[in-house]
Amino acid sequence: MKVRRAFGPQRVLLLVAYGIRQDGTRQLLAFTRAKSESQAGWEGLLNDLWRRGLRGENLQLVITDGCPGLARALETVYPRVRHQRCWVHKMRNILERVRRRDEKQVKAQAQKIYLAEHVAAARRAFERFRFHWRSRYPAMIRQLERDLSELLHFFVFS
Repeated sequence: MKVRRAFGPQRVLLLVAYGIRQDGTRQLLAFTRAKSESQAGWEGLLNDLWRRGLRGENLQLVITDGCPGLARALETVYPRVRHQRCWVHKMRNILERVRRRDEKQVKAQAQKIYLAEHVAAARRAFERFRFHWRSRYPAMIRQLERDLSELLHFFVFS
């Protein structure tokens, strides 16, 4: 986030946590200024939530952008809660790695993974995706394959 200072604009890093209720409403839970997205920084924010009453009994799923510090902090503070990787961020990462001429087709085929009716269908869609693109984009396929289980946790709730 950019803030105005007497000596000019400055970028400030904020760690932010939102909650989404069962009815879909979104609520800001906490935010804090940080020097980095380290495990210690995220543990501070998550421990603050814990102290303020978010114990985890009703916490079903935590969705993150893939920040390693946050993932490690979640394992420490909320070890029993499922960790879902964000598909929006993953799609951005995927599309950054492909040629412009392939973007539409890669996007359409990748969307079939998370739009599948159930986890088995999502895994089959990934297998088709991998088969089609592995020779052209092996690094992208390896990255998606590595993160796949954390990208499919939401199917538990469907």
